Amino acid sequence: MRAAEMRPAVSVVLHDVAPATWPACARLLEMIDGCGEVPVTLLVVPDYHHRGRIEDDSAFRSAIEQRLTRGDELALHGLHHLDDSAPRPRGPLQWATRRLYTASEGEFAALDTVTAERHMSAGLEQFARLGWTVRGFVAPAWLMSEGTRAALGRMPFAYTSTRSALYALPDWYEYRYPSLVWSVRSAWRRGASRIVNTVQEQRLREAPLLRLGLHPADAEHPAAVAFWRDVLNRALRTRQAMTKADWLEHAV
Repeated sequence: MRAAEMRPAVSVVLHDVAPATWPACARLLEMIDGCGEVPVTLLVVPDYHHRGRIEDDSAFRSAIEQRLTRGDELALHGLHHLDDSAPRPRGPLQWATRRLYTASEGEFAALDTVTAERHMSAGLEQFARLGWTVRGFVAPAWLMSEGTRAALGRMPFAYTSTRSALYALPDWYEYRYPSLVWSVRSAWRRGASRIVNTVQEQRLREAPLLRLGLHPADAEHPAAVAFWRDVLNRALRTRQAMTKADWLEHAV
């Protein structure tokens, strides 16, 4: 069934899921669960900021297992979520993208193919040891170098995504439905996020897929949490909640 023939869907994606961020993630998931039966795509970081591997935290593993029984899916979200394995940025544009825009978290923004594949494989190995199935890969900050894209061609992923589109692999078939996302690092960013996302929601009201991209930091800001609750409740009136993997399975 092609995307245009499907019932409109909403896909809720929670980024940066890891033991270190789990308390904030849990608060956002509680809000999402309060809106109805909404399966969530959890973007898991195997060793977030080098602060502890997922396989070494039994409480985190148990929490994820419980989410899986609810219908959530797991996707690999980098290995460390830090841009600390690539050469330093060259020129002001690279510096702004990798250091300012992403706060040095764009792990795959400038990796070569060999390094990108090594990071992906290390992450998948942790998932495999836990018996967790992974179908998708999403680069931190949605930034992928050419080397990363080449590495994806060698990996067993069914999809990847950027902020602007969702891609079915291995042929990179594009579904250009941008993700709503908040930036909460400052008051002006939060104000701009409300405006931009409100406009984006209206633009996407007829789109087959509405993507909502939440981050743990959102949990600290009531305005962001209220926005996500409101937009999700509106979406559920006319849209079916689906994980990204499930939506692609029906759309391709």
